[in-house]
Amino acid sequence: MYQDRLHEPQVPVIPFYVSASTGIGGKLVLKKAHDLAYFKASDGRAWLYGGVISICTQYSVTGSLSDSRRQCLASEEVPLVRDMRSQLRYCTYRSDDDCQTYASREVLYSLEYYVPVMYRASESDSFTRARVAFSKILQIPECGDCARRLGF
Repeated sequence: MYQDRLHEPQVPVIPFYVSASTGIGGKLVLKKAHDLAYFKASDGRAWLYGGVISICTQYSVTGSLSDSRRQCLASEEVPLVRDMRSQLRYCTYRSDDDCQTYASREVLYSLEYYVPVMYRASESDSFTRARVAFSKILQIPECGDCARRLGF
């Protein structure tokens, strides 16, 4: 989004969870909003698309099981697709290492974000939210053939 060593945009990050067709491997992938596109399915629902990722479908365990050192033996390409609507659930009360009470809320991801761009005086400084140089509008583009290509 912005290529400069003295400026850094604070781009929103959107989570995707994908799993292999075998059900063995799974990944939580965080994608920056400028790396996404959106599309509408035939039923009218809007979806976010973050590209394709390789995910492991078969593992070999080396060492003891407690070490959990796994080597990937086979993998598959999985598309990063998520609904624009999401229900978030948080644990609000925990007892005996088990969640007893949850709070939930519904989130609708936006197609437009105001992104603050922070600056620093020199490369040895750090970026802080207190030093915002300007803001940019980030619009997530539409993917014209994603619905057809992904079978939506």
